[in-house]
Amino acid sequence: MISILSKIRLKLSNLLEHSNQDSTRILITSTVFLCVLFMFHFDLLKRFEFVTYDYRVMLRGTRLADPKIVVIEISDDSIAKIGRWPWDRDWHATLVKILKELGAKKVVFDVIFSEKSDTAKDAVLAMSMKAAGNVYLAEIISDASIKKKAALLTSLPELTQAAAGSGHINLYPDEDGVMRRIPLLMDVRGRRIPQLSLAVALDEWGADINGIQETRGELQLLLKDKSKILIPVDQRHNFIINWLGRWKDTFRHYSYVDVVTAYAALKKGQVPLIGLADFKGKICYVGTTATGLFDIRPTSLEPSYPAVGVNLTVLNNLLERRFIREFNYFDNLAVLICLAFILFWMMKLKSYFKTAMLTISVLLVYVVLASLLFVFFSVWASIIYPLALVLATYFFVTLYNQLSVTIERAKLFKLATRDSLTGLFNIGHFKLLLKAELTTLAMRPNRNLSIVMSDVDFFKHTNDTYGHPMGDAVLREVASIIKNTCRALDVAARYGGEEFVLMLPGANDQEAFKVADKIRETIGRKIFFHEKGDFSKTISLGVTQLSPNEKSVEAALARADKALYEAKESGRNKVVIASNSPGANLCS
Repeated sequence: MISILSKIRLKLSNLLEHSNQDSTRILITSTVFLCVLFMFHFDLLKRFEFVTYDYRVMLRGTRLADPKIVVIEISDDSIAKIGRWPWDRDWHATLVKILKELGAKKVVFDVIFSEKSDTAKDAVLAMSMKAAGNVYLAEIISDASIKKKAALLTSLPELTQAAAGSGHINLYPDEDGVMRRIPLLMDVRGRRIPQLSLAVALDEWGADINGIQETRGELQLLLKDKSKILIPVDQRHNFIINWLGRWKDTFRHYSYVDVVTAYAALKKGQVPLIGLADFKGKICYVGTTATGLFDIRPTSLEPSYPAVGVNLTVLNNLLERRFIREFNYFDNLAVLICLAFILFWMMKLKSYFKTAMLTISVLLVYVVLASLLFVFFSVWASIIYPLALVLATYFFVTLYNQLSVTIERAKLFKLATRDSLTGLFNIGHFKLLLKAELTTLAMRPNRNLSIVMSDVDFFKHTNDTYGHPMGDAVLREVASIIKNTCRALDVAARYGGEEFVLMLPGANDQEAFKVADKIRETIGRKIFFHEKGDFSKTISLGVTQLSPNEKSVEAALARADKALYEAKESGRNKVVIASNSPGANLCS
């Protein structure tokens, strides 16, 4: 019956211990989850998330732009042939006339003509634009972050009036300086200003800016046929740019001067250097790319990208209706919560190997899924916060497990080497240490080593008179005095019962005698309080010095024990050095 009860008690103890460990792991996982949730809420790791986003953009490779879009560059060769920028505006009037004659569908100037030059030439450009009826101009919104101070910088009034439309070209990079988003709609004192590419796209769709409704996470555009175009935006209503590839690998590029000279050659009956038929039905963007003229913007794919390319890419996204959809706050939060529940289960596993393999598997599966989601469906799910949650949870739970194992081993070592009553080493461990010290002594014969054996006098009388609890208290106090009296390198142990043994490395028998005598005096002065009356105790001690030729631990202990016996036989409360030690004539 007793055996059955002991087994039940042991099982209950093990269950309770495992339950406590599981609770701790759950607490760690919950704490990590809350910390990651805090970082996620305030988006403290967004720069790292941007890095994961850029890698996903690179994974998709390059795809060609819509063939309806071409770019006419005010490039270095154009500057070299035409002259220093800005050019006379009759050049732009000529380009507009050429493109109209070639059948271009739209001409978009990614340039602001805000300052007057030659009045006559400005008028020529305005007339050309009005005659073409398909020219769009850029605008800049200054102080856009302060609504009351926001102002619209446009081209000259006569040019603006002649234009088919206009839109802002404000660019706002992310915190790391990389272009990933752009505002499609901005407010200037109550007036909605579309982004330049959106203005062009609206005319392509036959829609009006007033037909755009801003909702959480998207812009809804109602077309004339009652259908809708849903343009996803982020939490700040910015459009996420869906990059096609590197600047030179995506759009069809033409030099400004090549278009003009090719047209002139065609009029002279010569063969043009470029195919002018390519411009028919095309949306032609005109922008600066010459060194020192264009606004350089780093993108997810390359460090130097012209601002006109940003606007071209936005137009391409709108016309193809291929958008990046970013997981909103609650979508990403749901992912974190799901991962947290998976981690709660995983961290209960007792196998470190299984936990590690599952952690790696969860990470790989999530990263691959998030990457595939982006590459094939253009959906941007956060990677860095789930990554932080899984890795941090695994790290801290593993750290806890390792600490638990270390503490458990320390407890087992203490149980195996320490006396439970006094906290001193037990005799088994003491003998191992003494044997190791004897080996050292044999290699260094000039070194000293002594041991002290002690016994509390009339201890049985103490137990009989004051009870065993008081006897235990006496032993604990004696052990404490021995421990506090000797040096840090000395080793004290309980030999058994009321006997104690002390090893003093580096001490000869005379030095050991002094230590032993100090212990004896300290214990003699100690007063023990009890309801039956206060009392004091004495102790007898035997000392012996070990020689470099010493081979037997038991023999050395026997000599010290014999010296202790002599101390007890000669009246107790004494220190006696073994007869075969150098200082055998000393006695207290």
